[in-house]
Order: sequence, then structure tokens, then C-alpha cells
Amino acid sequence: MTSTLLTRRAVLSGGTLLGLTGLLAACSQQANNEAAATASAPPSETASASAAASELPSASATPSTVRGYSGGSKAPDGEYRPADKYGNAQNVPKPNAPEEGYREKSIEGMRKTLKAWVEWANYGTETGDYSMARQFVSSEFKDELQAYADVEDLYASGGWIIGGVDYFEADGAPWSEGGETYFWKAYRHWDREIYVESDGSSRSWVNEDKTNDTFKFTLTHNGDKWEIMNYENVGD
Repeated sequence: MTSTLLTRRAVLSGGTLLGLTGLLAACSQQANNEAAATASAPPSETASASAAASELPSASATPSTVRGYSGGSKAPDGEYRPADKYGNAQNVPKPNAPEEGYREKSIEGMRKTLKAWVEWANYGTETGDYSMARQFVSSEFKDELQAYADVEDLYASGGWIIGGVDYFEADGAPWSEGGETYFWKAYRHWDREIYVESDGSSRSWVNEDKTNDTFKFTLTHNGDKWEIMNYENVGD
């Protein structure tokens, strides 16, 4: 997802992905908090996502080798604070376990798989922990898995991500062109993301062209569960 790819809340139901305004959504309030951050944003979690974003010149940030607290202070236990120029997100709530039946070889099973992936991918963006998000991605989708590893390295080195949380709105129903592979189009809603390095430098991506945010997901059922094989920008 440079980031990852989704914020979540859309409800894909029955044979249709009904407005992913429910399925892949998470923390829309971040966009407001992030606007005050100084910096530029992070590399997109995937080449596809990166292509849809425009990179801004790196802003000069106050050098700091110590990651502080978002909001300028340690948040009380249980109080969520999004990432900002002071530090990474605090007390990020863990998503619920995937809905029962997400492994089923059905449209509903596919919907539940995408919903879980979006939630856990956004969680990884805010925490640097993609251990759960990986479970919904095929081992063949190497670009996505490498993106997760890169973000994990960023957090491990003392950096963090501001923003990068997004959500998808389904565009029509899934389809198959024969065989076990299915496709599903969805519109990605996002504003910007910022990768802050441990030395205070940063890079940012801003979604200026919102007419080019439609993605096509490719999924297949491996006999046990659905796997996301790929997603690519297909314009609108």
C-alpha cells in the first residue's frame, strides 16, 4: 500500500462490491491531522500505487535521530493518535479477525478476504507490522510483499509513515474470464502519504489527479482460501 492500498469500509455483498466506502476504510480523520505535518511522503507500497501519485520535492525537516510522540506527548493507554511530524501513530487499534467464511470459494468469501486485507494493510502502514496483511497475499505477488518489507525496515530504523491509509469503493461486480481467476475493480480514495526517515528527512506523495484512481484486483482461490495475486491501476 505505499503504501498500502486501502482505508476501509465498503461493503461488498452478494455478487456485488457495494460501495467499498465500507470495505476498505480506516481513519479518515488522519488526512486532517496530516495536513499540518512538514515533510514529503513515502514511497508507494506498490509500483501501481506509486504510479498514481505525484511526488513532491523533499521538504527540509528539523533533523531528529529520535522518534518522538505524535501530538507531542505520550498518549494515554487506549487513546489513538495518528502519526504526525513528531512521531508515529500511537495506540493503533488492531482490526478484528477476518469474518467467518472468508475462506469460502464464493463471492462473499472473496469480499471478506479483501475487507480483512484492507484493514490489516492499513494497520501495517500505521505500525510497521504487516504480519497479518501478508496472509491474504500470494507469495507470487512479490512487489507487494517487498513493499511491506520496506515499510517494516523504515519503522525498525526509527522512521514512520504519516497518512498512507486509504479505502476502496467497489466499481461493479467481480468477474471471471474462465478458470479460477477472478477480477474486481475498485476506486481508491486517498490524499497523501509521507515517509519520515529517522534523521528527519522525508518524501511525500500527493494524490492530485483523482480521476486516475481505479484499480483492478486479481484473486484466485487456492483450495483453502482466496489470495490476492495482483492489483493494478486501470484509470477510470
